[in-house]
Amino acid sequence: MPATALPQHILIVEDQPDALQLMQDMVERLFSTRNHLTARDLAQAQGHLGTCYDLVLCDLRLPDGLSIDWLGKYRLQHPSTWLVISTLYDDDDLVFACLRAGADGYLLKTDPPAVLHDTLQRLVRGEPPMSPTIARKVMLHFRQHDHRANTHSVTPQAHTSPQLSPREMEVLGLIAQGLSAKMVAAELNTSRYTVNDQIKSIYRKLGIGNRSEATAEALRMGLIQIPPR
Repeated sequence: MPATALPQHILIVEDQPDALQLMQDMVERLFSTRNHLTARDLAQAQGHLGTCYDLVLCDLRLPDGLSIDWLGKYRLQHPSTWLVISTLYDDDDLVFACLRAGADGYLLKTDPPAVLHDTLQRLVRGEPPMSPTIARKVMLHFRQHDHRANTHSVTPQAHTSPQLSPREMEVLGLIAQGLSAKMVAAELNTSRYTVNDQIKSIYRKLGIGNRSEATAEALRMGLIQIPPR
């Protein structure tokens, strides 16, 4: 996947001082920016719903509740933002609830700092930053999904989606390669606002909510190919 623009405008939603410091140190080293704001709970995070950040790092369990609903609301307003969960919890229900709500990545605080650093760095290459344990869960989920689809399919289906317009197919292929909305707009010679609207339409039509699912859909449609090892 091609490299994506380094996130410069970042929000960190975290109530634990040690975890907050770790995240701040990581984004400063990885992205060479100190332009990040923080929120310590959902009440404070609510005040950031209207602001489009390049990257949001969000704890799952905050003092005033789970952040899943907030995540979903933020995703609806800002489809091009990287949304990454940072948490101690890795049970399947929470992981997939976050991904359905729109999370692009999922970091486990129990991973060593070096692993967290390397995982978050995947974002620079336009790849969803998933802790190894979570990546295995997601891969298993998609394999089981594809197996069930193949088992119940009588005739092979064409890798197309009549729901999407030709331009939406083009946009889906580009974001699945890791391009940001701004980069897609430049590639297609259109505005970022138009691309954001197209991404919202794509997500709504396909029933998806994040880049991981967008990439899976693009692969199934043949818009992108898995590079050889």
